[in-house]
Amino acid sequence: MNTALELIWRSSYDAVGVGEICRQAKVNKGSFYHFFPSKEDLAVAALQENWRHIQPVLDQIFSPQKEPVQRLMDYCDHSYQMQAEKAAKMGFVCGCPYTSVGAEQCGQSDKIRETAQQLLDKVRTYFASAVRDAQNAGAVSAGSAEAKARELFTFYLGTLTRARIYNDLTCIKQLKQDFRQLLGLSGETVRR
Repeated sequence: MNTALELIWRSSYDAVGVGEICRQAKVNKGSFYHFFPSKEDLAVAALQENWRHIQPVLDQIFSPQKEPVQRLMDYCDHSYQMQAEKAAKMGFVCGCPYTSVGAEQCGQSDKIRETAQQLLDKVRTYFASAVRDAQNAGAVSAGSAEAKARELFTFYLGTLTRARIYNDLTCIKQLKQDFRQLLGLSGETVRR
């Protein structure tokens, strides 16, 4: 599944065939179809498997033991580091796999689109929790935590998409500064 997600993330869902996935994973096609009725089912399983790996990382980054705003800043640092590592491995900035695959397949596969949407919503809940806790602590202004989380998360996804299109990590490196501005914070509020 990791091979499938990496190939789809690198190229696109439509550009990668079952044969290529099987060659890269060193399995025969018969084995593939024993476990997955279709490439669509594999893509869904690969996205869900990716979530199983990323969720513990998010739990650690967004631990309630940390200051709420620091959680968001740590996520920005993590995102930059992860994207830089992927870019070094693949030769270009990859962006968000859920957004890339979900956007590509939104008009073709409800199953993939719905899976990507559900996983993106799960990530957004971490943002909402951090914003709500920051508001309760008086670190950021009151208002709808959900609306602010949507704004931050939408900005975040747009930044990753821009980084992929421009093949440039610079905008991801600027996320902390951008988040501070969106939250109405000065640059000195959070450690760097």
